[in-house]
Amino acid sequence: MLPRVIVSNVNSPKEVNKKVSQSFDALSIMFVDNDFVAIKPNLCDFRPPEQGGTTDPRIIEAIIVYIRKQSSCQIAIVESDHALATADEEFQRMNYSYLTDKYENVSLVNLTTDNQKQIEVDGYYFSELAVGETLLKMTKFINVAKLKTHTQTRITCILKNQFGLISRRYKKRYHPVLSEVLLDLIGLFPPDISVVDGICSMEGAGPSDGDVRKTNLLLFGDDPIVTDVVATKIMGINPRRVPVLRLAKKKKISLLKHEKIEDLPNFRFKQAPWYSFVARRFGLNYQKKAAKRYKKKREHAQFFSDVAAGFIVIQQGKYPTLQSGLIDRKIFWRVVKSMIRRPFVLINHKFKGI
Repeated sequence: MLPRVIVSNVNSPKEVNKKVSQSFDALSIMFVDNDFVAIKPNLCDFRPPEQGGTTDPRIIEAIIVYIRKQSSCQIAIVESDHALATADEEFQRMNYSYLTDKYENVSLVNLTTDNQKQIEVDGYYFSELAVGETLLKMTKFINVAKLKTHTQTRITCILKNQFGLISRRYKKRYHPVLSEVLLDLIGLFPPDISVVDGICSMEGAGPSDGDVRKTNLLLFGDDPIVTDVVATKIMGINPRRVPVLRLAKKKKISLLKHEKIEDLPNFRFKQAPWYSFVARRFGLNYQKKAAKRYKKKREHAQFFSDVAAGFIVIQQGKYPTLQSGLIDRKIFWRVVKSMIRRPFVLINHKFKGI
């Protein structure tokens, strides 16, 4: 059977439960009492759902309500720590404890502090990986991502949301091989249902510093790659320009051909400047090919990453980075001027005999 993706308009908060229920019914998924269901939201941002940063908890609750109509099975909402916060802090910020208090057999699981199991992987990148024990117990997996652009991967939807299944808190080491890593994670833990929260989306310098875009959409699919292709086209982006989707097509992982998707809404999302994206991808590819023992090559790779961030600073006036905090345009130009002037200052000093 061919993959299916259902695109629904959500015009008011009251429609969320209805659209979730209708979409699950259409995809014919059933839950039984001995199931162990894991739900993975996108909680990798400090921005709330209405600003396009994180998964709307109302969607998670609507999924729980639907499951409870069929079964009293155990449900785990899972997330891992990221560079800016722990999963427990994110659960607290988004008030996910409300769901565990209201519904029985619903738990919040931090995959970073979960019991770890080492598994062998025959993947594009991993040969082995430590994963949270909860992921090995689940019988059904629901990935609930966000409709956002991304300065490094062009989009962050279902495939990129899989990145949070890695228990390690600091995941930057995987960025140069991110496409391979994401396909490995899809192979290890394929979602039974893929959900994209496009009620309040994000465009521009996503996934954290973009602009909110009200799109009022929910996407439900039974194939994660096809769901991302549909989401990409809705954002007005060519799937061939998304690195992980390009690799998936090259490896012939998905049944769907990109060029045959038609009759979709097209919101033409703003993206980070093309030259910023090119600089960032060049830096990552350089880092990917560079031997880790060569410090200079790592420094060059970081330089290209900084150049990419600098382009965004020029365009929008500020940009937060993990390495430098918040960079604003005034400081950025001061640094650039210093870099340009420095060689000449050194030459003048040399000529003066200092």
